Amino acid sequence: MEQILLCREEDKCYPAILRGITGMPSFLYYRGDIEILNQNKNIAIVGSRHSSDMGLRLAYETGRLAAEKGFNVVNGLALGCDAEAIKGAISVGGKCAVVLPCGLENVQPKSNRYLAEQILENGGCLLSEYPEGTVLRKYNYVARDRIQSGMSHGVVIVEAEVDSGTMHTADFARRQYKRLACYASKILQYSSGNKELENKKNAKVLNDLHEAENFLDLIKEEPTCEQLSFEF
Repeated sequence: MEQILLCREEDKCYPAILRGITGMPSFLYYRGDIEILNQNKNIAIVGSRHSSDMGLRLAYETGRLAAEKGFNVVNGLALGCDAEAIKGAISVGGKCAVVLPCGLENVQPKSNRYLAEQILENGGCLLSEYPEGTVLRKYNYVARDRIQSGMSHGVVIVEAEVDSGTMHTADFARRQYKRLACYASKILQYSSGNKELENKKNAKVLNDLHEAENFLDLIKEEPTCEQLSFEF
């Protein structure tokens, strides 16, 4: 795998969209081409590890669609929806940026290490705020979620139960004033989290891939501006 490098917040390579969010990391360790995060718009496509066949298909097709439109696909490389979104993007030559909750020498989950290598071979990058040797702890996953939302211009929740870690990303997206969408709970099996987002009107509800495409087009057409930060 490629060498681990360091990007500081004052460096040109630092993702511009991350500057100013609450809890902005001062350093990012990375492998691959971090410059893609400033060259293209970024869309986080995330979901639960425990997903239905429909959820996995939607994750793959949404990742493919986003890559075809020139987005970098962002998530945490988790099993289930995250991995499928990455596979969909890679299938059409798209670039992906993965945020890990540990040092980059310790790609997690181990079963997705080959997928991480594919991301790098395809011009993407792996990122972490943690140096090599950092012990993986549960709270690292939540902290990671603020970054994958923070460096994205929009977030798509594919399928998640209400107690899924995916909901942390949705909450960070709301706090960071990101555009947030979720697939309709009625078309999915493990979707109490989607249902909660619908009921609270916190997300644009997507009933199919055509509506996902419209959501992506909306984000793509928006002018890029510096991210504002608000405390809650």
